[in-house]
Amino acid sequence: MGKYVSEQHITAEKGVSKFQSFCANHNPILLFREETKHDYGIDGEVEITRKTINGKIEATSEILKIQLKSTKLKGYISSEDESSFDFIANTQDIDYWNEHIIPVILVVYFENEDKLYAKKIEKGMVIKKTKTHKITFDKEKNLLDINSDFESVVNQKFISRVDFNTSEILFINIHKIVLPFFVREYKSKLKNPSKIETLIKENELYPKPKYVAVSDKIYTFQDLDGYNKIFKENVVIDKSCNQIKTKDFISRKGNEKNTLVWIVKQYLNEELRKRKIFYNKDFDRYYFGVTSQTPIETKNRDNSKTEVYRFERTKGKAGNQSKRSVVSKYTYYETSSFYKHLGFQLFFEWIESELYIIFEPKYLYTEDGKTPLKNKERVTRLTNQLKQSERNVQYINHVTFLRNFFELSDWCIFYESENIKIEIKQTHREKVNFGIKEDSKSNMSQSQEENNIQMSLF
Repeated sequence: MGKYVSEQHITAEKGVSKFQSFCANHNPILLFREETKHDYGIDGEVEITRKTINGKIEATSEILKIQLKSTKLKGYISSEDESSFDFIANTQDIDYWNEHIIPVILVVYFENEDKLYAKKIEKGMVIKKTKTHKITFDKEKNLLDINSDFESVVNQKFISRVDFNTSEILFINIHKIVLPFFVREYKSKLKNPSKIETLIKENELYPKPKYVAVSDKIYTFQDLDGYNKIFKENVVIDKSCNQIKTKDFISRKGNEKNTLVWIVKQYLNEELRKRKIFYNKDFDRYYFGVTSQTPIETKNRDNSKTEVYRFERTKGKAGNQSKRSVVSKYTYYETSSFYKHLGFQLFFEWIESELYIIFEPKYLYTEDGKTPLKNKERVTRLTNQLKQSERNVQYINHVTFLRNFFELSDWCIFYESENIKIEIKQTHREKVNFGIKEDSKSNMSQSQEENNIQMSLF
């Protein structure tokens, strides 16, 4: 027997569609975001935009919360006449709206008339001993149509997300890279970099040096005097080199900064491979690889199964160490399956002649733990599900996990033959005198509780 879609669901979808259309046609445009998780009396939020001096539409971070109710038979509507109607709200909803820090707008959609009405929930609404309470709408003043100004209809200005009456700790997702004191410059017999790589491959000169060839010069942090004889005889003109202070090298007007980034990348890639973190060129991201041939942990649900193939150590704010799944296989109805890998992209930034690296959390979906999913529509659908469900709390958990993973590994990159290192410094934290408004007191405690643990997110 097939699954049926209820009339209530269809009505609710029509209400969302009608409100989205209103927001899209509002001047300026309103950005409506539905809540897909933890719907305790709020269906989403609207953010107002503004037009910049160059004509572009800019988001403002000024929002209002939305509770959207759609009805066809007007089951929770009473005392309706030509000019007004009463919405019947339950005590739990009113309690929740009352304690909400950000103003809540109740939007009601009448399917048969295809009309929207909106009204601000007044703070401090008196809660009587009855289970339900009436909220009166004026059909003229509270009507939302193509000519309506949202702020005027609800008599409420949009509220900034930023709260200057609180303070937060900023976790800065940018890490300083400490470079060696000198860069070595060698003269090269081979001006074509591909010929150097061919020489290394044909003679199996591994591990090969970390270098960048530019015209007739080779730049590296290493002393090539102790490197392979074949390389020195066929590539390097003179085993002696020109030692340049790194700070002086950076200050040159050419492509020296990119040269250093490319050298650093070679060390990074080698170190990541040691930890079975691989790079996918097509998606430009690193991902945690499978480390077990058999599942470490299995969870069975109705018509689905989740198998964890890799855990990694992590720690929460209290410093307690735990484990987190970073590679899991999902199987549905015993036929459809895929692997989901936690991963990241790397970005390098120069700030005042200092090199920094940024870890941007990402996922990678694979067929077998290595080969990326070929079905682009399926990848898009899986990615969209994550975008809808993962918020600030989840993102900071990703960033915190990646930071802790490398710090727990004492992750510094050393030369094998020299007492010089390339080091990634720990994450910087900064206390600031502003923060993001929480939705309500209850959500505050929930958010704090979630932040104290590393969520699996899988």
